[in-house]
Amino acid sequence: MKDIKGLISHTELLSDLGGECVDSIASAGVEVVFRKDESILKCGEMGRYLWIIIEGTVEVSFMDSSGNRNVLNILGGGDVFGEMSVLTGEPVCADVTARESVRTLKIPRELFSSIIIGSAATLKKLCHLISVRISQREEIEELKAKRLLAKIENEDPYGLNFSSANAHMKILVINCGSSSLKYSLFDTSDIKPLFEGLIDKIGTAMSSHKMSGRIKAPEELEAHEEKWEAAVEAKDIGKAFHIMEAALTDPVRGAIKEFGEIKAVGHRVVHGGDRFSAAIAITPEVKQAIRDFSALAPLHNPYNLAGIEEMERILPGAVAVAVFDTAFHQTMPEQAYNYAIPFDIAANNHIRRYGFHGTNHNFVALMASVYVKRPLEKLRIITCHFGNGVSICAIDHGRSVDTSMGLTPLEGLVMGTRCGDIDPGLVLHLSRTGLKTAELDKLLNKESGLKGLSGISNDMREIIESADAGDTRAKNALTIFCYRARKYVGAYTAILGGVDLLIFTGGIGENSAEIRSRVCQGLDVFGIIPDEEKNRKARVKRGLIEDISSPESAARVLIVSADEERMIARETIYAMGCLQPAVRLGMGKKAIPISVSVSHVHLSRPDFETLFGANIVSNGQKPLLNDDGQLFQELSTSLIGPKGKVDDISVSGPFRDESQVDISRTDEFKLGIDAPIRNSGDLEGTPGITLESGPVRLRLQRGVILSRRHVHMSPEDALGFGLRDKDVIHVRVDGIRETVFGDCLVKVSPGYDLRLHLDSDEANAAGISQNSVAFFDSLQSREYV
Repeated sequence: MKDIKGLISHTELLSDLGGECVDSIASAGVEVVFRKDESILKCGEMGRYLWIIIEGTVEVSFMDSSGNRNVLNILGGGDVFGEMSVLTGEPVCADVTARESVRTLKIPRELFSSIIIGSAATLKKLCHLISVRISQREEIEELKAKRLLAKIENEDPYGLNFSSANAHMKILVINCGSSSLKYSLFDTSDIKPLFEGLIDKIGTAMSSHKMSGRIKAPEELEAHEEKWEAAVEAKDIGKAFHIMEAALTDPVRGAIKEFGEIKAVGHRVVHGGDRFSAAIAITPEVKQAIRDFSALAPLHNPYNLAGIEEMERILPGAVAVAVFDTAFHQTMPEQAYNYAIPFDIAANNHIRRYGFHGTNHNFVALMASVYVKRPLEKLRIITCHFGNGVSICAIDHGRSVDTSMGLTPLEGLVMGTRCGDIDPGLVLHLSRTGLKTAELDKLLNKESGLKGLSGISNDMREIIESADAGDTRAKNALTIFCYRARKYVGAYTAILGGVDLLIFTGGIGENSAEIRSRVCQGLDVFGIIPDEEKNRKARVKRGLIEDISSPESAARVLIVSADEERMIARETIYAMGCLQPAVRLGMGKKAIPISVSVSHVHLSRPDFETLFGANIVSNGQKPLLNDDGQLFQELSTSLIGPKGKVDDISVSGPFRDESQVDISRTDEFKLGIDAPIRNSGDLEGTPGITLESGPVRLRLQRGVILSRRHVHMSPEDALGFGLRDKDVIHVRVDGIRETVFGDCLVKVSPGYDLRLHLDSDEANAAGISQNSVAFFDSLQSREYV
């Protein structure tokens, strides 16, 4: 230990740390020895540690496209590596290999991050080192490409296999309803649950408890899956939770010895309103918000909250996390979530489209991305969740942009017992016939859909069987169900500008080849062509994917098994990694200047030269561009769209690989262009536009975006806030009224000044001027944990 402390104290990066910090690092650090030529880190692995070389040397290198090994650095005793993971958390984009026998000390990233925030000198050194490494990486084109491929080469880029967990721990997933308690116990060393249970008909004399778990008899080498059921006396929710606890700790069939082994609890919460766009650790404020949104989900939120409070009583030491069905859909644009009713009524009563099934839509999209080995942010996906509840979601480059359910789960497709889309006048008409509100609620939610159309059942299997036997109403129910689904898939394909993946999930989506086939009929015009033989033979199992695409299909047609429990466990891990960052050194009170962004253009060098000439000069004096492509002064161009023209749009440097036009919402309307909200540089599927400079016109086939709100900051600012590149945060802005903006992307680079970039229209709506400032409010989500 003494030697380790001495090493830490004499490591240049850490030499300014005090004795207490050195003790913490020495205690938490793990000494690891590697043999000559042994791999320490591989490209694509998640960086979770800062490494100090005690003795020996390591080689940092990468393989280029020609198969040649390129050496970036040789590091020796006292040097560090893995520092980029502290800032970005991204998969590493180079290989680190022992050149000889090497002794290293690996320090958990979270510990190191918390320590350096409190040491201004260490923070400055780390930022300098990161700046050097970023510059080196950006200068090497093949290494830049390797960085983009690192996520693909990583076997678990989105933490779906629980690789985000810093250590093995047990997570309990709770779904508490009005008369049921469904639960799953996970250990992060395995994606399959250790134990699952469903206590049904709570509060009646017919309560039952269905369970499944891994049982290992004394004579068996490995555990086997077993299911069993027992009658129980679950008089209320509290009693049901105690029955669950007894089952999990049962000495014969239970999965744990003591309930306290559970370190985190993930709670499914149906409605998070417009406040929650990610899973979040539960606080009194979060519980109050769940209570407030109960008016939007009166059959769900109160019982979800009861489950949260019951778990707090029986397991007070565990971290509790709320995972909202609505959170994934909070990225929908206004045109997708607004209803055409008076604005004030909608705003005052939180009336808008929220969408549901978000946890599973997100899960299957991530699973499919890993399966096809393409980053989620490069894909256009339509996910079809077909169960007793039915919804379809359009996912544009990782963001939900539309979904079929609305303010409540009643809107959208035909479901087991829900009617889906109807004329609102029908409700008024039925009310005039004498039906009361409660009767209408029951009619539309419990007696309609497949059940109402067929007159047989809400079970698709029974309806198909009856239709095969010649039942006319059953045939009609099937036809309407598939027609409505096909209509939504076609509409969402148009919204996305094409589709790369069509995914079927849920009980019907996974098990009914007939429904999948009938939904896809006629979609070949969009390049969606399933292979009928593959479709008939497909048998998807939990955790697996079936590809039923025809070789001629432009889009991949996949069946992805739903696993909301696993996703809730994953979201719980992520929320634990997104606990409020340790904002020290007064950074929590540091003002963030605001730039109100107006429309502007970034050009590639060829497009610049087409518009302005290769040797353009300003007023016969200095060139407008320096050797790096930076503009000495701004030029302007005109934008010409289908509807109109906007003049005097500034051209900003440096040169881009591809030209990009960032427009405001006001100019979007003037031009007659519907542009997607995108991160800068994400141009696939975006609309085109014409640029004009004097007599020269240049047509861009794509490249027009509404820039996602973002915060630029230097590594020093990011680490001071406890943030990382690509974090998504909430910021609090002082204007005419205090406004909190979510979905703000953090972008970190050595050359960035601290600044929040907002669209001019949303800034105007909030009464924000160029003199307004923002403050870091909270961490919303983190891509890598």
